[in-house]
Amino acid sequence: MTNPNDPYAQQGGYPQGQPQQGGYPQTPQGGYPQGQGGFPPPPPLSYGETGAPVKPKAVETAYLLWLVAAGVSILSNILGFFTAKALAEKLTKDILGTTDLGPEFQTALDQSTPSYGSIIFSLVIAALWVVVVMQMRKGANWARILLTVLGAISLLFGIFGIWVYFGLGFLGLLQGLLALVSYAAIVGGIIFMFKPESNHYFKAS
Repeated sequence: MTNPNDPYAQQGGYPQGQPQQGGYPQTPQGGYPQGQGGFPPPPPLSYGETGAPVKPKAVETAYLLWLVAAGVSILSNILGFFTAKALAEKLTKDILGTTDLGPEFQTALDQSTPSYGSIIFSLVIAALWVVVVMQMRKGANWARILLTVLGAISLLFGIFGIWVYFGLGFLGLLQGLLALVSYAAIVGGIIFMFKPESNHYFKAS
């Protein structure tokens, strides 16, 4: 027989007013009390705030232009292997101011053969060129400066001598056109490397 005044005689064996099973007050869906701390959650950080600087499109364009210049330069040097003898003869005649070089000099030119070392050297230079271009793409400012200096030197010496190729026949004409494409790519690469967004990228890297 139970006592009606017994506080523990109610259903569940707990006095009224106690928390339900679990012992914790219910919270809104999501697991966080509303208005916690009185501030809204911070916005997510962008990639530029959490990682490396964002590479602008101008740098990518400069990267592609420098690769084009390197590739065209290799093709031009390969063609130069076949036009070297004609180029040497034409330059000699232009320097001496006569087409009659004499039998001994003419025989020496006819017996001369292009050197494979020049092609190998040009391939090595092109490989180093690509390495510097890749460093520029990663944001190395020294690579940007080096490419600018070497590109300016290449343009300075190339523009004054490119006219010689166009007098060497079809292969010379093709070599001259490739040289023009290479020079145009170099100019474009330098311009895109120094655009405002590119300057910001190199400073932040």
